[in-house]
Amino acid sequence: MNNILGSLILIAALIACSSVKKTDEHTGESHPPAQTALPDSVYRFTVSFISIGSGIDHKAREEFMGFIKQFGEQNSVTIRTEKSSWGREGESDYCMKLEELTSEQQEQFITATKDILKNSKRVRYRENSICRTGRRSDTK
Repeated sequence: MNNILGSLILIAALIACSSVKKTDEHTGESHPPAQTALPDSVYRFTVSFISIGSGIDHKAREEFMGFIKQFGEQNSVTIRTEKSSWGREGESDYCMKLEELTSEQQEQFITATKDILKNSKRVRYRENSICRTGRRSDTK
């Protein structure tokens, strides 16, 4: 009887552990674990510049754009971004598939970007999500 009860508890614990979702610490949004091949509609990393009635954080955007260029030069790649403008005050998303980077470089890029933008209250980011519909343009 104890063996059956113990087995049931073990099975319940395994099921509970396997259903845990990874959560983004900046936005609180959950997202699937990192993958090497994502569907066409899913972007590996998206940075959103938002406004709360006072426009976007232009300084943070300039730092981000400079970092993209610097990271690309250091790794001899061009990081392709799609800009999706969706607001009246400059709100926009920068969506990146990051296919030109290795998995390790993707993690480095994402971690460094989060660190650079962590102090701005008008920046959000998401991993493994779709790009918001808006007026799209390729920036690189």
